[in-house]
Amino acid sequence: MGNDLSKVPAANAHSVKQPERMNADPFWGKVSKHKFAEFNLCSVSRDENNNEVITVDTSQPTVRAFLVDGDKTMESQWQTPFENSNPELKMPMLMAGLQTGQTITSMGAAADSILGDTVSAAAKTAMKPMADFIKSVQGHTNLNKVNTTQVFLSTASVRLNLSLFFIAFRNAKIEVEEKIMKLESWSVPVHLSQGTVLTDVVEQGAAGLFSGVIPPYISLTTHGKTYWPFILESVSAPIVTPIDEDGNRLNLAINISIVSRTAWDADDVRKLYGN
Repeated sequence: MGNDLSKVPAANAHSVKQPERMNADPFWGKVSKHKFAEFNLCSVSRDENNNEVITVDTSQPTVRAFLVDGDKTMESQWQTPFENSNPELKMPMLMAGLQTGQTITSMGAAADSILGDTVSAAAKTAMKPMADFIKSVQGHTNLNKVNTTQVFLSTASVRLNLSLFFIAFRNAKIEVEEKIMKLESWSVPVHLSQGTVLTDVVEQGAAGLFSGVIPPYISLTTHGKTYWPFILESVSAPIVTPIDEDGNRLNLAINISIVSRTAWDADDVRKLYGN
């Protein structure tokens, strides 16, 4: 009897209320939705006017995770196509000698030692116009704004590098493992044939040349912005973390990298910001 009474909590004891589980996200609805990164599968198609239409696959569950850190990279490539026509690159020693004044000094010293004083004096007189020109370009360069003009080449896909955090309160398999499984499965091909191209062609005909199915497109929604369609390029997750009795990871941070399906133009940037 005494043992039973010792287990009864005090009437004024502080009770801890665990967050309710909703769609495997223990904090969803408890903290701002902008703290989460939400991932969905999406598809790309064309309408009757050949305009691109992006649709979220609502048959697949949304994967949510805390967005711990992230950055966005937008990069374009430029080049100066005339830089290789610069004489300083084609004749570096000669141009360096002209700029520093060493060319005329070397010419004079060589003439004295090879031709002698009398012949050297005559040669110097005949070459005076050239010597004056060489002296005049000392400290100058043929570099100008034309041969250093940048010309646009291309622009790369938009890249997002994100750090996500998962934590389990009630069911580590649902709240952590299945979410990571979804992300990892979206980063690899949907299907790869077990046979060779030859056997696939024999069994499937021309379709056997392309028997595999590429990874799906995904959408990312965070901080009130939606990025789509993107490709999940890499997922890096630790395998040694705190675990439950079944080996399911209880909490961990993972790093992912996603890139846009195509390069963006200014209109895509405005759409991202709702303009």
